Amino acid sequence: MYTHLASPGKIGSLTIKNRMAMTAASASLSEPDGTMTEDMLAYYEARARGGVGLIITEMVCVDEDRGVLFYRELNAAREENIPSFRLLADRIHPYGTKIFAQLFHPGANADPKLNPKDLISASDTKGRKGARAVTLEEIHDIVQKFGQAARRVKEAGFDGVEIHAAHHYLLHSFLSPVTNQRTDQYGGSLENRTRILKEIVEAIRATCGRDFPLMFRVSIEEYIGVNGYHPDTGVKICQMLESWGVDAINASASGTTSKLSQSMEPMNFRQGWRKHLAKAVKGAVNIPVLAVSMIREPAFGEKLLAEGILDFAGSVRCHLADPEWTNKALSERDEEIMPCIACMACLGKYYEEGHITCAVNPETGYEALLPPLKEDGDGRLVVVLGGGPAGLEAAWVAARRGFRVVLFEKSDSLGGQLKLAARTPRKERIQGLLDSLIRRCTQAGVEFRLSYAPAVEELRAMAPYALLDATGGVPAIPVSIEGTDSPMVCTPPEIISGKICPVEESIVVVGSGMTGLETAELLSQREKDNAVLVLEAAPRLAPGVLGSNRNAITAVLEPNNVMLLVNRTLTRIGTDRIWFVDSQTGEEYVYPCDRVVLALGTKPADPYGEELKTVCDKVISMGDRTHGGQIWDAIHTGYHGARNL
Repeated sequence: MYTHLASPGKIGSLTIKNRMAMTAASASLSEPDGTMTEDMLAYYEARARGGVGLIITEMVCVDEDRGVLFYRELNAAREENIPSFRLLADRIHPYGTKIFAQLFHPGANADPKLNPKDLISASDTKGRKGARAVTLEEIHDIVQKFGQAARRVKEAGFDGVEIHAAHHYLLHSFLSPVTNQRTDQYGGSLENRTRILKEIVEAIRATCGRDFPLMFRVSIEEYIGVNGYHPDTGVKICQMLESWGVDAINASASGTTSKLSQSMEPMNFRQGWRKHLAKAVKGAVNIPVLAVSMIREPAFGEKLLAEGILDFAGSVRCHLADPEWTNKALSERDEEIMPCIACMACLGKYYEEGHITCAVNPETGYEALLPPLKEDGDGRLVVVLGGGPAGLEAAWVAARRGFRVVLFEKSDSLGGQLKLAARTPRKERIQGLLDSLIRRCTQAGVEFRLSYAPAVEELRAMAPYALLDATGGVPAIPVSIEGTDSPMVCTPPEIISGKICPVEESIVVVGSGMTGLETAELLSQREKDNAVLVLEAAPRLAPGVLGSNRNAITAVLEPNNVMLLVNRTLTRIGTDRIWFVDSQTGEEYVYPCDRVVLALGTKPADPYGEELKTVCDKVISMGDRTHGGQIWDAIHTGYHGARNL
């Protein structure tokens, strides 16, 4: 039993039923005016039903003139929105969960298209958005806007507020010596740089009283180099907040888009990598400390609490992956938790889907649209072809619906592309997802038949009600490139699986998607002594890859002396060299090398062609069988394929 996770905790006068907190992440499920939708209410209600003690909402707008970060953002800047916020409080409280609104101002990060007035920051900024220094009059106005927004959510029945003073939004731009170049009373000394925080505390106390719980989220370390501030300053800021009457600290990290700066880390960061920051704050203040630290396992959260490193274990992505994370943890059902793999799809798919989603949980963000699964299988046979992520997800969902499921996998083990992904550096969490999928299928009664690819005649003889085709994909080899049959040519699976292990070779990796970059990392490991060049035809490295994932891997490739060239299109492969063209100048280059790895995506394997349509009326393709994609695509197509049987 996780006695520390299960124990009640306090923030100010507020008692919270356990030590698990769902921290803030932009969901974009509200109406355009920042009021609640059923989508937003159902999304948060699912996590409250799942047992979490405290929910901190997504970022809530306090300034409609210059403070809108994204479309469909919760908005507490309007008096008429109070009843809407009350709807959310009323949906959360029946489960015994408490809810805080995270009030923030994006400053220079605001979207110019969504704000009627020009953007502001502590000082003038350069760059694509360009913000000017906020005036004294505007500072005083913004302080009051925080106070009034806090009053509105309090009137709506919220239990407290968190003020976002981290991650280089407006308030952090005052704290950081990098972005605060002011010479007035809001710049220079730390006392001056924190003045706006003190005034916000005073404004909220004036509108909400001393007993309304008030928490600040603070970057304890900026991770932007010597010019940024570090934990000594971060801890001092927290001590100052405590002296002003703040009730709790959410100890965060990071400042800008530096490769070392991650406020929401990809999977290569280890669990607990920044616990030292929370520990430093905890040892210097007497108010509760909440922190995220890549907590993925209940046992690790329990350990941090038991060691006195923090008072509340924070995470958002755990609760995106499994809304029942807390209930399962506290009832000792850890093995049933759907694991967050920190793949960053919750952000990477954001603009495509229009709101928050999750790679491993296709119901996240769609709670109001997806009624409970029908249990109408009645023992009818469903055959799944392929044991990769799409096939395993589909098999599990179909079995939950009451179908009898038989899954065929031509290899001797399950996993498909997940097996390969788990073998790339620092991606051990992929194995956790694979183990979870197999466990869920086994518990649901799925019958596995490995090392076997049934003939069409055998499938007809089985007379299935439905056939789910997850036969996957194979590496794409473009016909436009001359010489792809050269003995120098191989593909990422051959490298990742260990079938080919080059040593002391000159190697060209063509394609800088995540598979190409991960293959380059494997090849560039120091003990192999290879010279690696990556060619990308697009104008930028890793097109379509989320910045945090790209930064995480290039931060390793560059010290390993991997050369990265963009705007380079491979045209021909010889027996000991390649030719490529600079797409900007048209100039052709020749490059002698020992090996070429074509990392240019996948195409459907299609081992059965059109013959599967003769097996039964319901044939549904999914995963890489339809088009090459990421884990998100495989899991989601598998889920919906089985759901829509």
